Amino acid sequence: MYQTILYEVKNAVATITLNRPEVGNAFAKESYVEVRQALEAASEDSDVRVVVITGNGKHFSAGGDIRRFKNLITSGAFLQTENVMAAGQMAAKIKTCNKPVIAMVNGAAAGAGCSLALACDFRVVTPKSKLVMSFVKMGLSGDTGGMYYLEKLVGVGRATELIMTGTPVNGTRAYELGLANRLADEERLKEETYAFAQELAKAPTFALARQKQLLMETFYAELAEYTEREAAYMVECSHTHDFAEAVDAFLEKRQPNFLGK
Repeated sequence: MYQTILYEVKNAVATITLNRPEVGNAFAKESYVEVRQALEAASEDSDVRVVVITGNGKHFSAGGDIRRFKNLITSGAFLQTENVMAAGQMAAKIKTCNKPVIAMVNGAAAGAGCSLALACDFRVVTPKSKLVMSFVKMGLSGDTGGMYYLEKLVGVGRATELIMTGTPVNGTRAYELGLANRLADEERLKEETYAFAQELAKAPTFALARQKQLLMETFYAELAEYTEREAAYMVECSHTHDFAEAVDAFLEKRQPNFLGK
């Protein structure tokens, strides 16, 4: 059914696993649709009371697929509004999912991968987990709602620093900053995540759904408008020299030489 993710329901918990480990679970175009479809399936399934999102292999998600970016630049297509919007809509679906959603952050969550984790209701990390808003390192403004969710968690000041510097935050620091809700030992990440999921699964599911709806209506009411602006700015950035230079530098394993244009 799915090409880029795995979906499993067990003990009232639906697990969505990003499944492109050969590229660090970087997103393909299909990923945005499939994650959204899986979240919709979990919302509609009365046997599901909690959702866990994670990545197959060493990392949660590397975010954008840099080789795909290179192909888009070479072809002159650059980033397309509909694809950037699809990424934002994928993350927004977490907020409208009527079940609690936990990000089990194994390894790195970078760029859009970090944004996806931040969109979740809860994050479980280890000291070796890494959250990084790496968009600026690629000459991009950011997508998948990352800045929006980041500000809700840590405030404008800290969000500005993290988005504009692209500074990686390890799991311990993420927990200290309030970016993560649980800090688990590396070997106990899965155990502690699913123990937390079972705790939530025993709660009154309808009440949790109404709490999520109230949170969405009160604190995330401007999300749709933000997603449109975010997509427009990302498309603009994809036409710049600095985006092309960042892609080339990544593929050539060197430091980029940004010219500011």
